[in-house]
Amino acid sequence: MQSALGWAVREAATNVLRHGDPQRCAIRLETGRDEVRLVVENDGVTPGRTVLPGGGSGLTGLRERLAAVGGSLEAGPTGDGLFHLTAEVPLPPPRKPAHPPLET
Repeated sequence: MQSALGWAVREAATNVLRHGDPQRCAIRLETGRDEVRLVVENDGVTPGRTVLPGGGSGLTGLRERLAAVGGSLEAGPTGDGLFHLTAEVPLPPPRKPAHPPLET
């Protein structure tokens, strides 16, 4: 899970720097009951720039890597000058203790 989120942060940061001219970029990590969600939003969308359906090859590769660990990716311009990326990965099930608690 950690490496999957690392892939998402690297790809998102690369895209912010390579494909936009942002004044602001927010990176948020949200933990749900069964998943962790990474949200990256920036205001660097270049007006008139075409974004390929499903994203470029970096986003396509990221989507495939996340899917391999049961995760998902949504990314694209929001229509109001922002670019929004959300990566979700499932949390592993809670570990059971190696030894049962001692009874006293």
